Amino acid sequence: MSKKLSLIIFLFIPTIIGYLYNILFTPALASFLLYILPIFMFSLWFWVGGRFAQMNIKAFPSILIGNSIGIVSLIVYLWQFSLVSEGHRNLTLAGLSQAFSASTGMYIVRLAILIQPEKNFVGHSTNTIIQILGLILMIIVFIIGYYFNKRKVRL
Repeated sequence: MSKKLSLIIFLFIPTIIGYLYNILFTPALASFLLYILPIFMFSLWFWVGGRFAQMNIKAFPSILIGNSIGIVSLIVYLWQFSLVSEGHRNLTLAGLSQAFSASTGMYIVRLAILIQPEKNFVGHSTNTIIQILGLILMIIVFIIGYYFNKRKVRL
């Protein structure tokens, strides 16, 4: 399989893991899914950033392409939950649009709750914050992986 094709496949991994996270979440798997799975996801996303560095694509296009699924997911999420009424919402799009950030687990939820204006309440604004912070964190991890590997390649 070519390197470019494998990188394209890797772009979908956070969404696939996030989707599995959402459908497999049970009390029996809670510890694993909440804390260990996100560490695996961050490590994998760091590695994917490094693979983009090895492809000799400039940094900004690599970051955009590497996180394109997350960016599109956030746009679809904002469209479905801010612009479309609840009765007209496409449940498939609404669900899948949250999958990219779902792979970040409880780390993002804890941050979002701190930012939430209403304490002890998880509402639409908290979920929007979760989506935005999840994408930002994934971009940061990707950038660190990219530059870490880029510096290693130069040495």
